[in-house]
Amino acid sequence: MAIEKYVAELVIPPVMPPDHRAGLDVYTIGVRQFRQQVLPRGRPATTVWGYGSAGRPQTFHYPAFTVEAKAGRAVQVRWVNQLVDGHGGYLPHLLPVDPTLHWANPPGGMSGRDSHPAFASTPGPYAGPVPMVTHLHGGANTEDSDGYAEAWYLPDAHDIPDGYARVGSFYDEFARTSQARFGTPWRPGEAVFHYANDERASTLWFHDHTLGITRLNVYAGMAGFYLLRGGASDLAAGVLPGPAPRLGDPPGTRYFEVPIVIQDRSFRTDGSWFYPPSRALFDGFKGPYVPGSDIPPIWNPEYFANAMVTNGQTWPVLPIEPRRYRFRLLNGCNARTLILKIVTGPLARRPAAPALSFWQLGSEGGCLPAPVRREQLLLAPAERADTVVDFTSLPVGSELYLINEGPDGTFTGGTAGTDFPAANPKTTGQVMKLVVTPLTAGPVIRYGYPALRPACSHPKP
Repeated sequence: MAIEKYVAELVIPPVMPPDHRAGLDVYTIGVRQFRQQVLPRGRPATTVWGYGSAGRPQTFHYPAFTVEAKAGRAVQVRWVNQLVDGHGGYLPHLLPVDPTLHWANPPGGMSGRDSHPAFASTPGPYAGPVPMVTHLHGGANTEDSDGYAEAWYLPDAHDIPDGYARVGSFYDEFARTSQARFGTPWRPGEAVFHYANDERASTLWFHDHTLGITRLNVYAGMAGFYLLRGGASDLAAGVLPGPAPRLGDPPGTRYFEVPIVIQDRSFRTDGSWFYPPSRALFDGFKGPYVPGSDIPPIWNPEYFANAMVTNGQTWPVLPIEPRRYRFRLLNGCNARTLILKIVTGPLARRPAAPALSFWQLGSEGGCLPAPVRREQLLLAPAERADTVVDFTSLPVGSELYLINEGPDGTFTGGTAGTDFPAANPKTTGQVMKLVVTPLTAGPVIRYGYPALRPACSHPKP
């Protein structure tokens, strides 16, 4: 299926609304199934899973609305598994789940959960209720709030089959520890996590972390940004390009700090996600599986999809002004390594000549000691880069492209075009279009980057 490019404007995720604020920020965030226009309008919508504020249906989106956190100010999140239908019955997975792996394994009951189940013959995909547990990636958190892979929980559905384990091996222990520490009980289908936010300001993200199906739950849409600001390791407000999205922003607000998550996905002709239903797609092995071998019949060690999805849309376009922008970039792919460049021609021979540089200010651990000028960004899965890009010299109407030169396969190092073939320039080699529009009211920050040294302030020892 050929997908039109650069017809939809990039979605900039709004801010996740809290339930209330009284000494700490309190959220109730659910995961639900819904339809979203991931492909261009005129194409079928896609059924996705995504996070949202449980009391505000309009906030459910893939990727999630952004959680804004402040250094030193605690956040409490009640993460709710709401993967149920309109009658309260459980929803099966959107993607093929291989039940022969060492995985959460709810059908195994309390004694067989979080294990490698045995089968006498090759089973079909698991079709039962879906476990989840959310991990704050990059957070310095206690074990009971980590999103531990074996602390999953099923939705509180009325039709969970008899004998199924409803929670993972560590769920009850962590629930007791958390309630003793914070006084907040965990209810069926939920977990309450507490984030102290006492680490350095940085770009974090949250995603599912369930044993054996993390890849599937994230692919289905369970991911979002968590931006930690302030503290001794952050720059003062107003130094870097902004604003970023805030609660209560009116429609049409222009943002000059933009979080961007890049993921590869494949689609069926009806708009649904495609994910390999057989091991045969990976290495051609068609069996025998159980009991003839120990090779899983469905699981693929790696999968590289054929379309690029940015902030929940295939190949979007971002109108930019002749200003400096802060881009918080996240590689949200399951297996794909990205090599990102800004160029003038999306089909240029790889390696393409960069049109603009990235000034990298930070990485997963927060701000760097000094800004680093980069012609390209190398991001492995789950890696983040906090960058500034200077568009002030470009005339209105200029068109640029964010491209990817990472391979359509395993990255083993080297240079695109020399050590490995770059991603297909017509598909996975393109990410997003940037079009320069007239300057709106407001100041244009015109500092020189050498004056930014160090990139962020650091406390003295």
